[in-house]
Amino acid sequence: MAKINGNNDVYAAAVFLGGTCGDTTWRRDLIAMLDPEIPFFDPQLGPGEWNDEAAAAETACKKEAKYQVYVIVEGNASPRSQFEAGHTAAKLGPRMIFAYLGDLSDKKDHLQKAIRADIGDMLEDGVIVCHSIEEVAAALNAAYAK
Repeated sequence: MAKINGNNDVYAAAVFLGGTCGDTTWRRDLIAMLDPEIPFFDPQLGPGEWNDEAAAAETACKKEAKYQVYVIVEGNASPRSQFEAGHTAAKLGPRMIFAYLGDLSDKKDHLQKAIRADIGDMLEDGVIVCHSIEEVAAALNAAYAK
């Protein structure tokens, strides 16, 4: 795979993998479906491994990345990840891919309502909105095949 953490010479061609961290596996699942030539930056580290150097590398990659992916996982969504996704959508439009992995139908929960509203705003901004990791992988593979 083409993991490029720490190699800022290739950030402009990379995919930044943002969104829910914790004990989720969506990044590993997505990476397994990507064309092996697609460079990606995976900010998720093990417990206690996050440090100033990792934060600086993440910030540098986000500034230059060709695409940014934000995946929010139901039951493991931090307000920070959701805020960052919404904020990024307004700046990047079609260079951002978003997916919410969970059920948004008939949810009365405040967070669910906010996510539905964010998705509407993202669509208006031209963000590619997906409903599964498979759709995210297909969108990235197609974008890099061009």
